[in-house]
Amino acid sequence: METCDLLLGGSYLLAMDDGDTRIRNGAVAVRGGRILEAGSFERLKKAYAPAETIWHEDSVIMPGLVDAHTHETLTRGLHEDLPLMRWLEEVCYPIEGQYCPEDLYAAALMTQAELIRGGVTTFIDIFRFAGEAIRAVRQTGLRGIFTPQFFDATEDTLESIDRTVELIKTYHGTEDGRVSVWFGPHAPYSVSPERYRRAAELAGKLGAGIHTHLCETEDEVRTVRQRYGMDPVAMMQEAGVLDVPCVLAHCIYLTDSNIRLLAEKRDTAALVYNPISNLKLADGIARVPEWLKAGCTVGLGTDSNLSNNGLDMFNEMRIGGYMQKTFNHDATIMPCGQMLRLATRGSAAALKMEDKIGSLEAGKCADVIAVSLKKPHLWPIYYENPSNIVEQLVYSARASDVITTVCNGRVLMDNGVLRTIDEEEVFAFVQERAASLYARSFPGRFPCTEKPPAD
Repeated sequence: METCDLLLGGSYLLAMDDGDTRIRNGAVAVRGGRILEAGSFERLKKAYAPAETIWHEDSVIMPGLVDAHTHETLTRGLHEDLPLMRWLEEVCYPIEGQYCPEDLYAAALMTQAELIRGGVTTFIDIFRFAGEAIRAVRQTGLRGIFTPQFFDATEDTLESIDRTVELIKTYHGTEDGRVSVWFGPHAPYSVSPERYRRAAELAGKLGAGIHTHLCETEDEVRTVRQRYGMDPVAMMQEAGVLDVPCVLAHCIYLTDSNIRLLAEKRDTAALVYNPISNLKLADGIARVPEWLKAGCTVGLGTDSNLSNNGLDMFNEMRIGGYMQKTFNHDATIMPCGQMLRLATRGSAAALKMEDKIGSLEAGKCADVIAVSLKKPHLWPIYYENPSNIVEQLVYSARASDVITTVCNGRVLMDNGVLRTIDEEEVFAFVQERAASLYARSFPGRFPCTEKPPAD
C-alpha cells in the first residue's frame, strides 16, 4: 500500500477542474505538499496508508480560495463613512506613515488568521514592511505574494523600488515556493510613468510582477488625463506594465478600448473585482461581465480590512454576483458557478499560479479546504439529482463555515482550531500594537483620560 501524508475527505468533493468533477463522499490524498489523487474516499482509503486522516460528514472538500487583492492593515473600523480620497488623505496616509515593523507583523498575523479561518490559502498583499508579513507567513503556513506599496512622495523614506529589489533577492521563491515578492506601485495618480516603467523593466529581469490599483475612481482617470494626456490604462501600456505579470485592482472606469486591450494582454495582465470595497467607498461598479465576455483574465479580491471590513471571500462572491445582476437588470448575469470560479481558478490565473492552485488535480499544490454544511443557513442539502452545493456555497455560506484549511499539504486549521499560531497570543499582540499605532498617528484624538501605550 502506498503511503501519503494526509487523506482529507467529506460528503462532497468539488474539484473545480475542467471536467467539473464532483464526487459524492470524495477525498484527496496528499504527499509532499502535492495532491496525489482526488477520488472516492473509500477507494483512496484502500489505496493509501495516510499519516493523518480527516473526514468531515456533511462537508464540501474544495480548492482553497484565492484572494487576488488585499492589504495587511491593522486599524479597521476607524473613521468610517468617508469617500475614497478623503479617507486616504485623512485616515490612511497618516497611519501608514507611522507604521513600524512590529505593527505590520501584528497586522499580518491578524490578517492571515482571518484568511485561514475563511478558507483562503493564497493571497496577494500590497502594503508596508513586506519582510514582517513574510515573517508571519512563515508561521501561519499560507501562500502569499508580497508587493511593497510605494509612492513617489515617500520613496526616499518608506517603501521604494530599490528596497523591493532587495526583498525580491532575499525572499522571492522561498518557503518551498510559498513566498513571492513583486513590485507594488500604488496607483497612476501617485506614481509617475517613469517609476512604473522602471518597475516593469526590473520585474521582467527578476522574474517578478507588478500589483497596482487602476481606474478605481473617476477622479483618478481625470487626474491622470490632465497630468499625462492619456488615461491610466494607456499609461500602463506605455510604461510596459501590461507586458509583465501584473495584477490590476478595481478597474471600474475602463473604456471599451481599455477592455479590448486588456483582453489582448490576458496572458500577462489580470483585472481584479473588489465588489464590497467598491460599494462601501461608493467608487462604482466594475463592468465584470464585459471583461469576461471580452476574454480578460479576472480574479476576485477583498481589498483591505479597512475598506471592506472583512476578508470573507464567500461574502465577496455573493455580493459581487448580486451587484452585477442589479446593475445589469439581469438575474442571469454572473451565475453562482462563475462567481465560485473567480474565487478559485480565476484568481489563481490572475496571480499566474493556475498551474499550481485553484483546482483539486493530481500534481497541483495541496491547497484544500472543507466547508461544513451543518448549520441551518445551509439547509436543506441536495447532494445529487438535484444538487444545490455550488448554490449554497455562493449564496448561503460564510467564512465561519470553513472547518479545515490545508495549504501546501500542511493542515493550518481543523475543526475550527488553528494549528500554526496561538490566537489568544495574537489577539493580545494586535490590541497592543493597534493602540500604539493609533496614538502615534492621531495624538490629538487619543482619549485624554488614557495614557498612550508605550512602544
